[in-house]
Amino acid sequence: MGALRNSWFEKVLSELADGSDIVLVTVTATKGSSPRNAGARMLITAMDSWKTIGGGAVEFDIMARARNMLARGNEGWERQHLTFVLGPDMGQCCGGQMSILLEKFSSSHESDLLALSAKVTCKTILSHPLHSGPPLLVETASEVPSFSVQIMSTQTPLFIYGAGHVSRALLPRLEGLGFEIFLVDIDDSRFPADLEDRAEKLLAKAPENIASRAPFGAAHLVMTHSHSLDEAICLELLTRGGFAYLGLIGSKSKRARFAKRLLAAGVTESMLNLLVCPIGIDEITGKSPAYVALSIAAQLAVWRGLNDDYNDASFGY
Repeated sequence: MGALRNSWFEKVLSELADGSDIVLVTVTATKGSSPRNAGARMLITAMDSWKTIGGGAVEFDIMARARNMLARGNEGWERQHLTFVLGPDMGQCCGGQMSILLEKFSSSHESDLLALSAKVTCKTILSHPLHSGPPLLVETASEVPSFSVQIMSTQTPLFIYGAGHVSRALLPRLEGLGFEIFLVDIDDSRFPADLEDRAEKLLAKAPENIASRAPFGAAHLVMTHSHSLDEAICLELLTRGGFAYLGLIGSKSKRARFAKRLLAAGVTESMLNLLVCPIGIDEITGKSPAYVALSIAAQLAVWRGLNDDYNDASFGY
C-alpha cells in the first residue's frame, strides 16, 4: 500500500478486508497533565488492539466502549466524543483532562476508504467533522468544527550500514520511534531472513554510493564489518553534508583514528563535530549485541524527541 505501510489507515483496511469491524480512537484535546498528547491514536477490534492512548483506567474504559460499539453490529456510522477528567472521573492522580473520539469502521465504509487510499501520501492530512458528518475522511477542511490528522506520522529515513549482529538486535528496538529504515550491506547472505516489514533491504557493493544518494535530512548509522567501509561512508556523508544524524559504532580510539584520517581527506572540523562516536548512551555499558542495540535505540529515541515532535505531532483543529 505504499505510503500507507505501517499506518493506522492500513490497519483499518486490513481488518475490513478480513471481515472485522474496527474502532479508531483519537485523542482530540488535552488539558493539564495527560498520558498522551492530542493526536495519539489506537485501534481496537473485538479481540485485539493496536497502539495506545495511555492512561491506564482511561484506556480500559475506552476499550470497553469500543467493544460495545463493535458488539452492536450496526453497519451505520457510529461515533462517540467523550471528555474525561482524569482525577475525579477516573480515580487517577494526573489531574488533567482528555477528549477522545471513537469512530467505528465497518464493511460499508471499505469501498470509500479504498478509493481514498489510492491518492494518499505520507503527507496527506485528512479532516472531517468532529461531532457529525459522513464516515468518509476527506482531504478538505469542513465548515463545521473538525479535526485533522495525518494518515501516518512523518517518518525520518534511517540508513543502517551493516546487517550484522548489532543491526539485527537493533531493528526490533526501533519500532515505533518514527523511522523508515533501510538496511544496507554488501552481501545478500548477511541480511536476516525475518526482515519482514522492519526495514527495506539494500544490497550494494559500494555502500558509500547509497549514502551519496540518501535524502537530505536522513539519519545514518555506520556499523559495517569493515573499518575501511565505515570510513568511506563517513567521508561521503561528512563531505556531502545535509544529514540529520550520523552515528559510527566503535570506541573513542576508533573515533580519534577516523578523525585524523577524515580531516586529512578534507572534512572540516565543524562537520567532524557532527559525527557521533561512540554511539549509544553512557548509562548502558554492556557490550553484547543486545546491550549495544538497546543503548543505540535509547540514544536515537532521545535524539528524536529533542529534534522533532514525532509523537502525536500531526494533529490540529
